[in-house]
Amino acid sequence: MSEAHLKSIKSRMGWQIGLQAATLAAVGSINSSISEQTQVLEEKLISLEKVTVEGFESVSEAINSLESSLINGIEEIKWFLGSIDDKLGKIIGLIEYSRATESSEQFKIGMELYKQELYQKALKCFEASVEKNPLNLNAKAGFFLTKKHLKKLKDYSILSELVKLTGSDFLYHMKAPNDIKESKANYFINFSFGELLEGGKYNDIISLYENEIEPFSKEHLPIKLKYINALVLLGKEYTQYVDDILTEGQLEKLMLFFKYEKKNKHVVKFIQDVTNYIKIRIPSEESYKISDTSNTVVEIKAKYFKSKLYSDIKTLLELGFYQTALSVKVKGIKTFLGAARSAPEHLKQTQNLSTTNTKNLSIINEIKTPKFFSTNDVFAKDALDEIVNDTTNQIKNYKKLTSEDLKKEDDVLKKAISQFSTGYPKLEQDSNDTYEIVNVFIKNIDEEKQIINLENIFSHESLRKNTNE
Repeated sequence: MSEAHLKSIKSRMGWQIGLQAATLAAVGSINSSISEQTQVLEEKLISLEKVTVEGFESVSEAINSLESSLINGIEEIKWFLGSIDDKLGKIIGLIEYSRATESSEQFKIGMELYKQELYQKALKCFEASVEKNPLNLNAKAGFFLTKKHLKKLKDYSILSELVKLTGSDFLYHMKAPNDIKESKANYFINFSFGELLEGGKYNDIISLYENEIEPFSKEHLPIKLKYINALVLLGKEYTQYVDDILTEGQLEKLMLFFKYEKKNKHVVKFIQDVTNYIKIRIPSEESYKISDTSNTVVEIKAKYFKSKLYSDIKTLLELGFYQTALSVKVKGIKTFLGAARSAPEHLKQTQNLSTTNTKNLSIINEIKTPKFFSTNDVFAKDALDEIVNDTTNQIKNYKKLTSEDLKKEDDVLKKAISQFSTGYPKLEQDSNDTYEIVNVFIKNIDEEKQIINLENIFSHESLRKNTNE
């Protein structure tokens, strides 16, 4: 592929993301109640637009990174590039179809004409291909796309047919394992749903999703996201699905790769609902009260974190975005805030133990060797000397061992007291996970610079480890 062609396609992808950002900005300007949320999403889309245009070395890499997107035309680009790129060709099935019958010959000719933008001639070839093999799903896709380029009346029944046929033996000429057939079925369903979404055929998407496709396709993220998108835009019930997306940590994909409509009241409700879903799942602000006279680092960091979490929409949305299950993120927050809430008590207990240790050490050091009676009896004197020596040694050993233990324990306690002012110590009652999680939060919160690195926090091994449990 020529560099100019590559740049053209990547620019088109970037332009489509930019269009989403502009639509979001318009939605936010119309409704002030969600202006903060739309601004956050708009900023993320603009950032993504730059990456899409400049940051990928190949279109394949760009497409793979946006595999779950709802950006109009991504599946079309994949279909087109499938005739050039073997990897994409295998995903779509173009390579396999080139081995089949007269239908595939017509399709191959149509594909070449399509690439040269000879759409009228390409349309005839795709039509002939479908006529000779009604199960040639690539030819059906080509037929639809060519009509689209010719700006003819779009026949959306072709797409509904295409989706329904993914349940047939459309790879009848191949001995394809189930996973190959499933990946190709998902491709064509996603392709069709993307075009139906662009055309505003939301009821068709809902009907096909609920009645025509296999369970494995319903769980394929790009397809599921398009279905949720259709539910939202029609104002139908979507609570459970959004809850699932939040639980799976896929909220960012849902909200960034979403077809927004400027004057659709359901879009406003959807954005408000998502914000509220996150709010009701995080611990209530009152549950983790932190002393106004904070002395420990964990308290100081936690107070700033709370101020952002409960008052800053950007922080709240970003919390929902990172690809860690929301329940795991909430568990991490509770662990951190719980440690901050109990820090003064634990610090005081540690200080008291240290004080007690110091007193005990002083008491041990004050223990003196007892005085024994004397005797002139030869036999009694030998026995007494033995008792005196043994007792003296026992006391010395006791004082030595006990002093060493108390000093070691006191060193640990003093280190813990010191760590309260720099980080968070490993306390006896805390698990290793708790210790790691609290310190991950502390290291990634800079209250002076007013920065919270949520990405570092929620991508840390201590949180991911909890995800797998």
